[in-house]
Amino acid sequence: MNTVFRITIVSMLAGLMAAPPAFAQLEEIIVTATRRAESLQDVPISVTAITGEAIQVGGFSDMEEVSVFVPNLYMADTFTGQVLAVRGIGTSPGNEAFEQAVAQFHDGVYYGRDNLGQNAFFDLERVEVVRGPQPTFAGQSATAGALNYASRRPGDAFEGNLNLAYGTTDETSVEFGVGGPVTDTFGARLAGRYFELGDYWYTQRLTGANLGIKENTSMRFIADWAPSDSFELVFKYENHDIYQLGTPREKSRCETRPQFSIANPALAPGIPALCALDALYNDMDLTTLTGVTGSGGSQDVYDAIRALNAEIISGPNYVSGVTPLWSGVAETGMRRSPIAENLNDLSQFNEQEDREQDVDIFALSFDWDLGGSGYTLSSTTSLVEYDKHDWLDPDASSFAIVSDERTETFEQTGQELRITSPLDQRFSWMLGTYWQEHELDTEIDVYVGFGVGFGNLLEEESGWQSLFFAGTYNITDQVRLNFGGRYQDVEKTAVFTPSIARPNGNLAAGEATAFGPLNPLFSLTDLSVQTDDVLPEVGLQFDTNENTMLYVKYAESFKAGGFVMSPAPGGMLPDPISYRPEFAEGVELGAKMLLADGNLEFNVALYNTDYTDLQVNVFISEIATFVTQNAASAHTTGVEFDGRWALSDNLILGFSGSFGEAEYDDYAGQECNTLEDKQYIINNPGARPGACSGVNNAGGQTLANFPNWTINFTPTYTYDLGANLVGSFAANIVMSDGARTSPDRDPIGVVDDWERVDLRFAIAPADADWEFAVYGRNVTDNRRFAGFSSG
Repeated sequence: MNTVFRITIVSMLAGLMAAPPAFAQLEEIIVTATRRAESLQDVPISVTAITGEAIQVGGFSDMEEVSVFVPNLYMADTFTGQVLAVRGIGTSPGNEAFEQAVAQFHDGVYYGRDNLGQNAFFDLERVEVVRGPQPTFAGQSATAGALNYASRRPGDAFEGNLNLAYGTTDETSVEFGVGGPVTDTFGARLAGRYFELGDYWYTQRLTGANLGIKENTSMRFIADWAPSDSFELVFKYENHDIYQLGTPREKSRCETRPQFSIANPALAPGIPALCALDALYNDMDLTTLTGVTGSGGSQDVYDAIRALNAEIISGPNYVSGVTPLWSGVAETGMRRSPIAENLNDLSQFNEQEDREQDVDIFALSFDWDLGGSGYTLSSTTSLVEYDKHDWLDPDASSFAIVSDERTETFEQTGQELRITSPLDQRFSWMLGTYWQEHELDTEIDVYVGFGVGFGNLLEEESGWQSLFFAGTYNITDQVRLNFGGRYQDVEKTAVFTPSIARPNGNLAAGEATAFGPLNPLFSLTDLSVQTDDVLPEVGLQFDTNENTMLYVKYAESFKAGGFVMSPAPGGMLPDPISYRPEFAEGVELGAKMLLADGNLEFNVALYNTDYTDLQVNVFISEIATFVTQNAASAHTTGVEFDGRWALSDNLILGFSGSFGEAEYDDYAGQECNTLEDKQYIINNPGARPGACSGVNNAGGQTLANFPNWTINFTPTYTYDLGANLVGSFAANIVMSDGARTSPDRDPIGVVDDWERVDLRFAIAPADADWEFAVYGRNVTDNRRFAGFSSG
């Protein structure tokens, strides 16, 4: 059962939520996608804004939940991290040193690491989804787009809220926010959230433990000092403590005939497919997605093989030397594979599969109207740091074959300065500079079935410097020329240190209890990559009347090159060890309209973006490792639309959608899936495993996680219940034609057409002191998988 029901009680201490309107109306939405506070309808960019109220009404706990209902935005948690994509372009999490192609900014502070997207949603003013290359206002590697998060600030009056929620999946959420003026010039706001998900539908086959469960604690403090009308200083501290047990995955296709069943030859040579052993030895159902998985198990694989072979040998039709047995063990019971026995005695194979992350964010910003002239000097100083620790089970089985420990520490300091002219003049402009440094220490230690552990440590430092300018020239009252760009320089240096570990005793004799310490093999120093370029942006706006604005925009952007950080099989360094920058060149033509006497807001954008040297990260099953490389070229093109329609005094209909394509134009050497690779070997006797990729070109292939069309409707209906009570009904409805979930064309990795419906019923008094709501998530019980890998 995948449907989730939730009951929420919201208590307003004072004034946070206005009383439900007596009639429907379209309130103006203010965004800061251009680093100025402007009406969404005046911004010549494809932007979707999700207000804090919409987040609360939708019951969303993080950005991944929101992304389901936002066309051309994809976000999913995977085995190695988070995938985030806009218009089909994103960055795979398989390389621990990647920055994201979709830049994230929280209160003006840049988040380049994918795991920072796991931070909780709470006490937000809005979230902005900005699509397409954004060189001027985002800059930092924003070749696909940007996400802007804005926290609630202390207001002019004391206000607060308390949100209590409980769901049928043992989901518990406690969220609060309280703040306002402390003195005439100083205000403060404190907010926090505790979130627990006790049942994610997945269970571990051997232990019965729930997997995918989460426990997150977050808090934020904001102080606002405005000693005069011309100066405002804001300080923010934010902390996130994030925990997740297990990374649920299921096997859905497996060869269960002993004469044909073969595990990944790089990870477990001479061993049957682990999914087959799970199916027959542990009675796991591979025909349907049941929510039961072996991932995180630590059985000795030879116990399973010997038991299954003993069953075959004792059968009435067994003929020695003729009847197929499971590989890895001879008829006599002797081991015939290099995979060691007694691996389940080692502590590293008995670690609980989980993720932990602790994040601290500091920001200090000010806006200073210089002499009351309207020219504003703005500054943002920031520090982002986190510690992360993961235990993963790459073989996703009940057996002790591979265990993966990952630790990471990160510290980023940034400084932005900009000066902005007033908007109400013929030529308005913004000039700014940005500086950033980060230190990243990330280590991947992989313990494999050969009875050895391999580690890889990357110590990376980077420096980012940029200068950006944006100008608007009002040619006439109706026509405006927008132009600007950014010079950006990124330099990274790194030290790689591979290492090796052995068991602390005789493993074959059952005397070992753990792997010993990892001993460095060597260090590769003085590595560096550098990227710099001038990235232009130019556009034209035309107001056909006071309610319609047309625009066209051209922009270029790049995502910096860097180093490859992935598991180091055999103690070797990644090959290649670095990758080149990727470049984007995009054109967008759009219109923003207010129709039907102001009751219908409709925005539409046509876009085309070409990518060269697109950075891709793929898992090569034949060598059991991730490889980062630059695909030759790709493009994404289509149309997006969104809007709101006040259909009556009580009913507002929100809507959005997208139609388009995202394809590789040329990508020589893309990995073949396992079916293609096996067929290639059959057709080309003597070919080595993986040789298919050498003759493969993915030109014309659709990018992963990009549906050709998506439609979303969000109706909200309010009605008078009498007795000073107001009721409301809201729905989130999304329909899509599905997409590939893996880049290797495996047909099992294609999601068919799907839909999802979330419902919400709420009751509140007219003065909105409290609200009681019942949510139904995915009431059609439509389950789809978000990731796939073949092996």
